This record gives sequence, structure tokens and C-alpha cells, in this order.
Amino acid sequence: MKMKMRLDRFLANLGIGSRREVVSLIKKGKVTINGQKVTATDFKVDPEKDLIQVEGVYVQVKPQGFYYKFYKPKGCITSKADKDLTVMEFLPKDLPGLNRIFPVGRLDKDTEGLLIFTDDGLLAHRILHPKWKLSKTYQVLIDKEITEESLKKIEEGVNLSDGKTLPCKVFCLDKTRKFLQIEVIEGRYHLIKRMFGRLGYKVVGLKRTAIGPIELGDLKPSEIVPLSFEEIQSLKKALGLLTG
Repeated sequence: MKMKMRLDRFLANLGIGSRREVVSLIKKGKVTINGQKVTATDFKVDPEKDLIQVEGVYVQVKPQGFYYKFYKPKGCITSKADKDLTVMEFLPKDLPGLNRIFPVGRLDKDTEGLLIFTDDGLLAHRILHPKWKLSKTYQVLIDKEITEESLKKIEEGVNLSDGKTLPCKVFCLDKTRKFLQIEVIEGRYHLIKRMFGRLGYKVVGLKRTAIGPIELGDLKPSEIVPLSFEEIQSLKKALGLLTG
């Protein structure tokens, strides 16, 4: 019979963070057990039975192994349950692992592009955690021609209400200087819209084309396909999850 473990030890052993980082997450109320917030670091958990979430993402000891990439169309919510149209409603009813997978992170209702679906809680947590600095690439359409000065400011960091953004890569995709590609390593709320807005531009179109080494490729809106073995390996390598 498997013994229960202290919550802080379990999360540290799982690789969520160092013991100190894990303790901080628990004390800040970022961890829930079976839907209930837990702030006691010595709380005992049963890894085989308890449903454990860290910052809203399920974590588990042994991932079941479902990994998909999905082209989220505009007009739907990135959620498993909502009164509005959700991404789940576009998934085939016979999709393997449908009752276990969840979307990793969010895209706004009016944003389209790449989403990863999985039941691997640790991988999902690392995709979202800033510690791993996994890049996200977007195509951006703005309302007017961008200047060289603005491009330089975006690359060096833009001062927002919640702090200066980290340096990123950005360049024009056509001669109009309104269609751009940007690569960021942050996941702040409405980050790209706020960056351009701060410099006087309005984002009128936004599509995510890559998450780390995983690319949207030639997927069509609402299409979902399993990640290849090579894609899974490259993603896990980028997130420090390959062993041996």
C-alpha cells in the first residue's frame, strides 16, 4: 500500500520546483487538492488518488501519454467548461483520451492558432512556468505601419503597468510593415496586445504559430492531430523532462 506524502516533498520530487519554491507556491495558495486550496506544506497527499493542481494545472506522477496540437479558431473560449463556445466542442467525440486531456494555457476568444492538449500535468506546468522560458511565436497584424524605433523598443522591452517586458524577437513579414512575427518568452495577460498598444498600435489580428519547438504547420482551423514522437521528444527536451 502506497504511503501518503507531504505535499511539499511530493511537488519537489515531481520537479515542480525546488523545496523552497514549492513551499512558496503552497503558502501563496497556488495549490489545490481535490478542488480545495491547501496552504499547509505538511499536508499529506495520496499521489494515486488525490487530484492536485498547481497554479490551475493538474500534476501527476505518471503521465498517461496523450499529446495533441490543435488549431484554435477565432470565436471560442480556451476552457473545458464555459457558457460560451469552448475549444472542447471542436474535438472529435472519439478522440483518444478526450475525457482526460486539457488545453495548456489560453488564447483569447478573438485569437487563433496553436494550442497543445495533453493529460501530462508536469509538462503542462513547465510550458506555462516562466522559469523554463519556452518561447511562443505569433503572427501579428497591426492597424498601421510600424517604425524602426518601435521595433527596437519591443525587442528591448516595453514598460507596462506590471513591469517591463523581457526582450523578444520581432520583425516584419511584408512590405506594409503591418504584418509582423514576434517571439516572446512570457505569458502575461494580453501581453502582445498591451505591448503594441503601449506604443500606439492596435492589434487587429493575432495568431500563435509555435510553442517552443512545436509548430502549427499546415493545420487548418479546428483541426487536431497527435504530436509525433519527435515533437514530443523535442518539447520534453526543451523543458528538461528527458531522462537517461
